[in-house]
Amino acid sequence: MYFKGFMGPHDEEIFCSEKIIYHGQPVGLIVAETFSLANRATKLVKVQYATTASVRYPTVKDVLRAKATERLHDMPYSTLGEEFEAAPEGAIKVKGTFEIGGQYHYTMETQTCVCIPIEDGMDVYSATQWIDFTQIAISKMLQVPENSLNLYVRRLGGGYGSKGTRATLIACAAALAAHKTRRPVRLVMTLEANMEAIGKRYGVVSNYKVDVQKDGKITKLHNEYVHDFGSCLNESMGHCAEFFRNCYDNKAWKTVAKGAVTDSASNTWCRAPGTTEGIAMVETIMEHVAHATGLDPLDVRMANMPKDLKMYELMPEFRADVKYDLRKKQIDQFNRENRWRKRGIAITPMRYPLGYFGSIHALVSIYHTDGTVAITHGGIEMGQGMNTKVAQVAAYVLGIPMEKISIKPSANMTSPNAICTGGSMTSETVCFAVKKACEILLERMKPIREELKDAPWETVVETSHFKNVDLCATYMYKAEDLQAYIIWGLTCSEVEIDVLTGNVQLRRVDILEDTGESLSPGIDIGQVEGAFIMGVGYYLTEALVYDPQTGALLTNRTWTYKPPGAKDIPVDFRVRFLQKSSNATGVLRSKATGEPAMNMTVSVLCALRNAVLAARTDAGLPNDWVQLGAPSTPDQVYLMAGNSAEQYLLN
Repeated sequence: MYFKGFMGPHDEEIFCSEKIIYHGQPVGLIVAETFSLANRATKLVKVQYATTASVRYPTVKDVLRAKATERLHDMPYSTLGEEFEAAPEGAIKVKGTFEIGGQYHYTMETQTCVCIPIEDGMDVYSATQWIDFTQIAISKMLQVPENSLNLYVRRLGGGYGSKGTRATLIACAAALAAHKTRRPVRLVMTLEANMEAIGKRYGVVSNYKVDVQKDGKITKLHNEYVHDFGSCLNESMGHCAEFFRNCYDNKAWKTVAKGAVTDSASNTWCRAPGTTEGIAMVETIMEHVAHATGLDPLDVRMANMPKDLKMYELMPEFRADVKYDLRKKQIDQFNRENRWRKRGIAITPMRYPLGYFGSIHALVSIYHTDGTVAITHGGIEMGQGMNTKVAQVAAYVLGIPMEKISIKPSANMTSPNAICTGGSMTSETVCFAVKKACEILLERMKPIREELKDAPWETVVETSHFKNVDLCATYMYKAEDLQAYIIWGLTCSEVEIDVLTGNVQLRRVDILEDTGESLSPGIDIGQVEGAFIMGVGYYLTEALVYDPQTGALLTNRTWTYKPPGAKDIPVDFRVRFLQKSSNATGVLRSKATGEPAMNMTVSVLCALRNAVLAARTDAGLPNDWVQLGAPSTPDQVYLMAGNSAEQYLLN
């Protein structure tokens, strides 16, 4: 579907019929008059299980630790650089492991759906990012024609990828209950059930070997990484391979991609899926190389960057803008003068190639009496500001105030077969389709506008209507309409740790992102900030902990699973768009902003490692490489900082 390897081949059950494949897998649905009654009834259900295995593998680390190779599968997106086989050995050899775990999509709204049987089918109000996929699944499950299902989505209370394929499970369950009872059914997952039954971000374990020259130039790199797919190998992580190269010369690199089947819910796309892991892996390697050679990490990065790359120009400018060298000296002085508080600073670059796939419709209608405009499209608004951008584009093209424009719910009738909203591309593709539909309308009204000269918009519309001009237009975006492009970004993070507690404070964060000519700067700033803070949670606060005996998720509510809060936001947070940047082939010369900044949060991890290394030096520990990953929660930071009771003595 859409491109090779986009979706895997495995069928997933709505309710378990035989073998339980993970703790928390749904086995049925209670239908009642009220939520409270249904939830009470679930506690009375008794299910008999027969245990067939004594060992559980809820994470990829468990699979690798047990050497359960039968659970490992080769992925089709391994890469081999043209110079790898003939590449010389380096003077220095670097070897290490990097581990980052999963992440729950912490949406305000859990998975939910309302299904209402009607005379010729069913109305479905699903909290889904992918109407087409949901429609197909319900149709196949109930064995009814797809045209008997009317799907509507007004908006979602957040998505981040969790409501792409996973929303279909909930929609199918609700549709089945409505079909059987012939009554409206509303299904809303509790937070605990949502966290246990729904997949999360793919964790990954990377084992790398690198040959390096003394000047930091990598002569040969081998990286084998294993993604945690959960119980099914269904959603591709192929883009991880492209993003692993980031801004560097990869002709002498080899990557081996594998996927692990684990005893947890089938994992799914989560904001910047694959891209986050790819960039985190390579930036960790660059930091490790810098540590091994004794060079500044930025110098190592520059040594491995093609000189004709735009980043080769941007990085030195950014280094100077944020006063990296001065601040690094100040941090070194602070660390010498303070035993129990340490600081670190790091800069990481990002090269984000954005491509297009799929198709999506937009329909624009103009009402003749007052000239107001209604728009519906196949994208899903879930807090990213898509509908605001759509209204702005339509107002700009039609030359009317935004107040005259209303965005209607998305529906499978007006936008059939639409691609999933995600990948940072949908706001652009929908705006493109709306722009084209508006241009079609303007072309139809052109003779009237020329005849009436400077008449008000309302007069032009009314006259057009009376002359039988069609005031409704639709356009279908398709992948060939737009060209792929590169988004560039740089982040500098400065952190301070409390060595005695492991708590981390982000003292300052500078982000430079290439947005082209931003369609809506206010929205784009919010997207950059939001994506970065979601990354802060991923690296510093959000830990998925499983019971090793049962595979049960122990951190399944806010008391135990901690998304970032107000005090996790950087004290000094500076976001800047790259100036004099334009995307000639983009929608009104803009670039996407939804996911890229998530990838740049790895700078926090790099800065944190530098602070931890300073603490370990004061603790009398050797200057060995420190393996930090996600999540580096306060307990992990405390342990890595070299604390011991012998150090807590007053002079």
